[in-house]
Amino acid sequence: MSETRCGYVEDVELLTDRGKACCWRPVNESGENCFWHDNTPKTAEAFDDRHDPGGRLDGADFRGADLVDTSWLRERSLVGADFTGATLRGADLSGADLRRATFDRVDARRARFDGADVEGATFENADLRDASLNRAKLYRTGFTDVRLNRASDFGDQVVYEDFVDDADDRETRAATLEAASWTYRELRRLFKQDALPRRARACYLGEKNTRRRAAWARGEYLRALKLEGSRWVMRYGTSPTRVVTSSAVVMGCSGILYPLTGGLRTGSGTYAFEQPVMDILAATPGQLARVFYQGLYFSVVTFATLSYGDIQPIGAVARAIAGIESLLGSLLLALLLFVLTQRVR
Repeated sequence: MSETRCGYVEDVELLTDRGKACCWRPVNESGENCFWHDNTPKTAEAFDDRHDPGGRLDGADFRGADLVDTSWLRERSLVGADFTGATLRGADLSGADLRRATFDRVDARRARFDGADVEGATFENADLRDASLNRAKLYRTGFTDVRLNRASDFGDQVVYEDFVDDADDRETRAATLEAASWTYRELRRLFKQDALPRRARACYLGEKNTRRRAAWARGEYLRALKLEGSRWVMRYGTSPTRVVTSSAVVMGCSGILYPLTGGLRTGSGTYAFEQPVMDILAATPGQLARVFYQGLYFSVVTFATLSYGDIQPIGAVARAIAGIESLLGSLLLALLLFVLTQRVR
């Protein structure tokens, strides 16, 4: 490399799809590095003649730079760039490669990072109010003391979910889902810190869904079934309505099964169908209502573990159903209390 050329090389060995490149730009007056890689302050006027620098700007030094409302950084390669103390208010960095970049004490209000690759970058004491990071890659991005507001846009779902169906094998699919899960977890932490509970809850559900899908992809079937049950019964601990609905389904199904599988015995008589299909077809509506009312009544008191003793199941199958329903009742009532407590918190 000629002495009149910069020669800066950013270490990109650990990055995929990114080979080394040597900066070919002429050095500045100091004779050490070019304008982009020296440590001199960069004002808005300094960029007037350099809006189209060409080539990659990996490792560029933008410390303290005035980049308000700039758009020429869009879709550029800025791997390892240093934006410490820079003013990025209203700047457009959409589609840029910002892996391992540093955003320390930056004013990035209204800045756009849509579709940018920000993996491994660090945001510390950064102002991201009204900023847009929709479809940005945020896996392993560090956020510390970041300010957000309701207008900070991270999209309805993380971008990694779009790549799952394109994965060639189960291992790649699971790794992509893990990246999505990690991103949801980090965004949830940010939203909780900035008092945005609804968005934090949405990220929590996104994290749980991607973890469930990753468990299926890795063949961890017990864990996957556990997460499936949590999903359907209580929506991962966030929906008391689902717990109540699940309880109603258990009580209703059990109430129908008692007369069909053995019957119920009370002090005034026995309620059972010896031949369920034929007896149901021959019974009057009043008889059916009487039988199933008793079954539903017994199901409710069994589910709630009240055990009045005025009705008893007949036969081994009906007794087994009663035992299972009692256990499910205790479990679902405990889950309902847990979910309600979580909602209050």
